[in-house]
Amino acid sequence: MKTIEVFKTNVLNKNAAKVILEEIGMHQPEYKCNFDLEDCDKVLRIENTSGRVNAKLIFEILEKNNYQGAILE
Repeated sequence: MKTIEVFKTNVLNKNAAKVILEEIGMHQPEYKCNFDLEDCDKVLRIENTSGRVNAKLIFEILEKNNYQGAILE
């Protein structure tokens, strides 16, 4: 079951986005992730081809790096 989750974040720059994407990859290497920092919601898009996206983990990684996120509905 393929799942795509989209998060609104307050990540503002490419360096921070890179750090967060690397950390997500360390915990969940099967996730395909990217940021769209041009979007007004500073979107983080995550795709998991083998199941659900662990939103709790994503929130923890964002908070650890002093950022916030929310699932876009």
